[in-house]
Amino acid sequence: LALCAHWASPFASIAAAAVSSSSSSSFPPFFSNFSTVSSSRGAAAAAMPEKRPFERLPTEVRPINYGLCLKPDLIDFTFEGKLEAAVEVKQSTNQIVMNCADIDIITASYAPEGDEEIHATGFNYQNEDEKVTLSFPSTLQKGKIV
Repeated sequence: LALCAHWASPFASIAAAAVSSSSSSSFPPFFSNFSTVSSSRGAAAAAMPEKRPFERLPTEVRPINYGLCLKPDLIDFTFEGKLEAAVEVKQSTNQIVMNCADIDIITASYAPEGDEEIHATGFNYQNEDEKVTLSFPSTLQKGKIV
């Protein structure tokens, strides 16, 4: 099974931190100011939140291999990306839960081996947990398909 997702996200606050930093570190300036980055969905930068208990993702769908491509736009301080992942479906489901922080997904789809691409019908962002649930109109069948 191949899962594909496209997204876009602003990184203006990272660039602003890099430009305004006077750090003498050997790292690029934005590393020392990384905590000033704000959410792409408009949340203001704030103090570090309370530590949340560790929680694993559901195990119905397990990634096997990733392919990632990022395309930065240095004029508008945004970037687009494409993720292609080979996954193992351990239990039939019509949803995939993924980690997702400060990313707005544009499209997501999966293509069972030898079949047509099936597009997600919804994205449910759980901002506090930094996760997103992708919903599909049909069930991803149990089995390993790469």
